[in-house]
Amino acid sequence: MTALTNITRRTFVATAAAAGGGIVFGLPFPKAGSRVAQAAFRDMNYAPVSGGAEINAYVHVAADNTITFGCPSTEMGQGSGTSLFMMFAEEFECAFEGAILAQPTGRDEYVQPLIGLQLTGGSTATPGFWGPMRKAGAQARHMMIQAAAKQWGVDASECSAANSHVIGPSGKSITYGEIAEAAAGETPPEEPTLKTPAEWKVIGKEGYNRLDSHIKVTGRAQYSSDVVIPGMVYGAIRMAPFGGSVKSYDEAAAKASPGVQDVIVVGAAAPALFLDNNVPAVIVTADSTWAAEQGAKAAKVQFDQPAEWANLSDASISKTLHDGLEEEGSQARADGDYGAGIGAAADTFSATYEVPYMSHSPLETMNAVADFRGDSLECWMSTQDPGAGYIVAEMISGLPKESIYIHQTLTGGGFGRRVEVEYLEYAIEASMAIKKPIKLTYSREEDMANHFHRPTYAAKMTAGIDGDGNVTSWQHKISGPGIWLSPYRSSRMKNLFAGSDFINGQIESGVDFHSAQGAKDIGYDFENIDVRFVQKDFPVPIVFLRGVGNTQNAFFIESFIDELADHMGEDPYELRKKLLHKEPRMLATLDLAAEKANWGGSLPKGHAQGIAFHNSFDSPWADVVTLSVRGGKRVNIHNIHRAVDCGLVVNPDQWDAQVQAGVVWGLAHTFTTGHSVNAGQLQEQNFDTYKLPRIGQMAPYEVHAVPTKNDPTGIGEPVFHTMAPAITNAIFAATGKRIRSLPLNKHGMSLA
Repeated sequence: MTALTNITRRTFVATAAAAGGGIVFGLPFPKAGSRVAQAAFRDMNYAPVSGGAEINAYVHVAADNTITFGCPSTEMGQGSGTSLFMMFAEEFECAFEGAILAQPTGRDEYVQPLIGLQLTGGSTATPGFWGPMRKAGAQARHMMIQAAAKQWGVDASECSAANSHVIGPSGKSITYGEIAEAAAGETPPEEPTLKTPAEWKVIGKEGYNRLDSHIKVTGRAQYSSDVVIPGMVYGAIRMAPFGGSVKSYDEAAAKASPGVQDVIVVGAAAPALFLDNNVPAVIVTADSTWAAEQGAKAAKVQFDQPAEWANLSDASISKTLHDGLEEEGSQARADGDYGAGIGAAADTFSATYEVPYMSHSPLETMNAVADFRGDSLECWMSTQDPGAGYIVAEMISGLPKESIYIHQTLTGGGFGRRVEVEYLEYAIEASMAIKKPIKLTYSREEDMANHFHRPTYAAKMTAGIDGDGNVTSWQHKISGPGIWLSPYRSSRMKNLFAGSDFINGQIESGVDFHSAQGAKDIGYDFENIDVRFVQKDFPVPIVFLRGVGNTQNAFFIESFIDELADHMGEDPYELRKKLLHKEPRMLATLDLAAEKANWGGSLPKGHAQGIAFHNSFDSPWADVVTLSVRGGKRVNIHNIHRAVDCGLVVNPDQWDAQVQAGVVWGLAHTFTTGHSVNAGQLQEQNFDTYKLPRIGQMAPYEVHAVPTKNDPTGIGEPVFHTMAPAITNAIFAATGKRIRSLPLNKHGMSLA
């Protein structure tokens, strides 16, 4: 019985695989070889390889010709590990199948060029590394060819590379593995010649399996929640609520619980980085996560909460937001003369909208392993942001970066939540206090109730129409929290960028960058544009959610455009088309979706269509949703026609998977996912109340890419922004009912 009770899910899956002829590998692997190979072997449970060499920061070639790819971006299910390898492998001319995915950290080569940190977010992985990956692959290929040519005593121009081999005169060949050590000593060309698109064999082609698929389906994939190191204890956490502090806890009762070892307070005193945001917490350590959780329950931690926040509720938040819409606000964009334009308009139209707080809710809750040894620090974490991890690790531990290593494991979902690294901060501080390695794991309830959410917002939209029926004036006023500017529990990323032009510009303008994102850069053409932001903060923890400002502003804009078209007696598609006449990429995307959906054609009785368009992360996107509504409440989505221009598609299979995931996200955000606040607490703290769509509710869709030769742009973030407004616009077309707030379950509507 003991053996059975100690078995883990992954051990069970891996053992089952072994019974079928596979091999079981244990954790942890000892450090060996290069950082690239080390990251793969130790953090993802691959079989160790021997010999060979690291050719550059992104690739290790073993003696047996095994290729280990060091991906600088976090693999959290979105497929970046494979897509970036496709770009690298295209130029490196290596075998694709059998390659190993690693996620090394801490080197300058891994810094995201579009961000300035080793951070995965903002749909930057593919566009940011589009050039560097291909260049690095071409350099590595050159080094291999040079090494082989020297060994053969021939000119390098007589040699070529293919399938992890160098081919020389008379057809002789040698594997990359046989010359890896020699190749590592070659000098790469500064500007290698890259292939032309006509020469591509990997980029843009179908049929390339994901590098992480096999270890995931066999249960060998390692997440930080799987990591076990010698002497490690397990930690459970209880975090202060909005604006709160630790009032009391029963240490004796906690330690009386079986397996409990320590009870400590973190985040309340130096070297904690939370002081400016006041997020103290109590951590209970034990010999298992279960024992730690039981100890935390026994501790009965009590928190003080300022009276001003103790009665915070949906109603008070909503009132504050809507009161904010009556204020002038700070100007995010000004084109023409809005005041004069709206004053001269023959007709005006306005509407207000609202969206709630939303959780990121990745399936793997926040967790980290920290092992502080006095003169060194080693950490394991599932993160989008190892770059910030190093910064806070240095600040908390007092150690130089050279004495710190962060192992980036596979990540069970991020969606912007794992851009924050406070769970690593807590773990490091705890390890320093108890002088032991610790694995800190958030329960679902702690994760969802206390850390971090997409902010709530309200918006007032106003348009002015001239005597010829042209929309000449446009105002978009946003009221809500400032992710970068809030004095409450907002992103600590602002601390890392403090003093930068980026932060200073927001402070000076009074406009939070991400709160106005998607509004200030609207693609529609109006003679007079006025976009304003009114900052209204609450102590609900907030941070970037996948898509950031576009998640709310696309809903506001596209809902209002539809209402405006109805008010003017125009077709919703035709009005959008007219407003995009100066944006050919955007117009082509809108037209493609409308064409594929047969917009304006005949529909079955009871069916209706809704359309929405939005440009975000330089990827124009349009959705046309066809649905019917039973009894005014039950929404049945019959089809979704999607169109996007995201530049060249590197990995068609993963591109479609992202689009499919966007449908799921869009359905969730439209119908069910929204937090309510009562008595200063978020009410939904697990998936029994924070509902997600079920498999049977998945909507059929088809997606079409606008033909292009442009470099890749974003795909991970824009995939769901147009879903909610397309659905609510279709609901209006079907029922005559306008939806001005989300989610739909608050309106008594559900997804069939």
